[in-house]
Amino acid sequence: MTDTKSNIKKPTPSKVYNLRSAMLEFQKLSVTAKKDGKNPHFRSNYSKLESVIEAVNQGNQFGLFFTQEIEVKNYQRDIVVVTTVRHIDDDNTYVSKLPILLDDVSMKNPQKIGSAITYAKRYTLQAVYGLPSEDDDGNEASKPNVNISKPIPKGEDDGL
Repeated sequence: MTDTKSNIKKPTPSKVYNLRSAMLEFQKLSVTAKKDGKNPHFRSNYSKLESVIEAVNQGNQFGLFFTQEIEVKNYQRDIVVVTTVRHIDDDNTYVSKLPILLDDVSMKNPQKIGSAITYAKRYTLQAVYGLPSEDDDGNEASKPNVNISKPIPKGEDDGL
């Protein structure tokens, strides 16, 4: 059952006392994050971090909550976003980590670092909760680099 005003699925009442069963109950809801972001460069849509957080917060009804930390190591050269899912009655955790990979020039630009951190927060959160996602804003990164050369017609000099 879905609330038409907020597009949030209503919970089925259940008592959940550990991380595994809470995650199972959450995944039974088949929650997705709405794609409310637009990437004009690739002419695609994606789920903003706020939408992903809104989606995963539906797990709160089962005792699930998350934290997101930024680990900085090696004199601020290595930055890792760490997303951890916990349950209020359980000490077990699910963790997803993603390093921030930027060139040296970008690592000196707070705006680029912030964008990369937001991206990593979004994707680690989706990964650890098992939210489906279509990687619209990463389409170009996943395309194989294939160079196709045209065949030389018979009888033409191939330059050798």
